[in-house]
Amino acid sequence: MVEDGRPAEAEIARLEARVARLEELLAAKSRLLGELAGELCLDDLVNLSRRVGGLPRLDRKPFGLSDWRETTALSSGDVETTLEQLWHSLARARSAPE
Repeated sequence: MVEDGRPAEAEIARLEARVARLEELLAAKSRLLGELAGELCLDDLVNLSRRVGGLPRLDRKPFGLSDWRETTALSSGDVETTLEQLWHSLARARSAPE
């Protein structure tokens, strides 16, 4: 290192520029995940977040039970679709070779 500090100043400027670029990339990824949060189901959002972070995906839970929250409050639901999915799963289980 030279005593007048020029090489150190250049290295600091290079590192500051690199940190600024990494912060921009992180902000862009965060914005994208934020936008997708309103569009994707919880399982897909978790798996996307894991893939972006370099982690393996998690197995999908049947019927979206991973984000199930117990409550006594009444709420509307898609009963027909759920029943169809349940009947299809039973039909597949019966037709699967043992």
